[in-house]
Amino acid sequence: MTTVRSSLLAMLLMCGAQLCLAAGAAHRPTEVLSADRIKADRTALFDLELFHGELFAVGERGVVMSSADGGKTWLGRQAPTGRTLVRLLPIDQNTAIAVGHGGTIVRTADGGHSWRKIVVGAVGDDSLLGALQLSSGRLIAYGAYGLYIQSDDQGRTWRRRKILGEDFQWHISDVIEVGRTLYLSGEAGTLAVSADQGETWTPLPSPYEGSFFGLLALRDGALLAYGMRGHVFRSEDRGASWRAVPLGSQSALNGGTVSADGRVVLTGNNGLLAISSDGGRSFKLRTMPEGTPLAKALYAPDGALVYVGYLATGRIPAESTAAHHE
Repeated sequence: MTTVRSSLLAMLLMCGAQLCLAAGAAHRPTEVLSADRIKADRTALFDLELFHGELFAVGERGVVMSSADGGKTWLGRQAPTGRTLVRLLPIDQNTAIAVGHGGTIVRTADGGHSWRKIVVGAVGDDSLLGALQLSSGRLIAYGAYGLYIQSDDQGRTWRRRKILGEDFQWHISDVIEVGRTLYLSGEAGTLAVSADQGETWTPLPSPYEGSFFGLLALRDGALLAYGMRGHVFRSEDRGASWRAVPLGSQSALNGGTVSADGRVVLTGNNGLLAISSDGGRSFKLRTMPEGTPLAKALYAPDGALVYVGYLATGRIPAESTAAHHE
């Protein structure tokens, strides 16, 4: 599959996934919104995390949403940016960063009540697509055209690094840590591994030439890679080989989570939720009523499955999710 490289691609996170997700958001003005105008179901939201005992989501125009009742109601805030935020990284109980378009990083130290912008001169206008806290405490953030930066002071300052060679220019979509080993996925079938906390990287054999949009570490030690056109692959040998997992959908897959009990949830375009109760070996599909691209879904403390996406937020009650797997 030919990979389209353009300013739109970088701005929307890597065309085709979370990313086509924001096709509408790209054309919205970057005005700063007042809290009373921020509505979860009228906003393009790109990430969802548990933070400070609540659900938090981030999205277009610097919007930050929080829910103290498991996704039933949402409170909107405006971070000090008009740029789209695509990933939220909790660091500790009160501290988190969010990263996004135009090299944007914002940081909170009071549980999400207030945010300040972090200036990172080495990034320029390239988009950040993700962030991770390593077991060592170091933070990394990564994104368009091989962008990779790291912080050793909880996100206050950052420095840029080149990885996978001086000529590496593919978008990096995800980095995960398993033990102390890092795995990376990205554009054009990019897969790589680092055994030294990201100091050096080795390419992994890829089962797919299209773009990957995420990686998951499963409870049995396996890895799951997902991306364009409903492609899902599972590895049981630390990425040395991969097996295709039939999904039954060609919708791009934008996000994934693994619950405390091992259930896997993938979210995709066209309102797709793909749920696995056997460690990612097979999936059952559901379509959410909004029918728009979904970015992320996770199980709230009350057992409900909460999702966010393009003009879409919702929750599936715990009893309904349980029945779906019986």
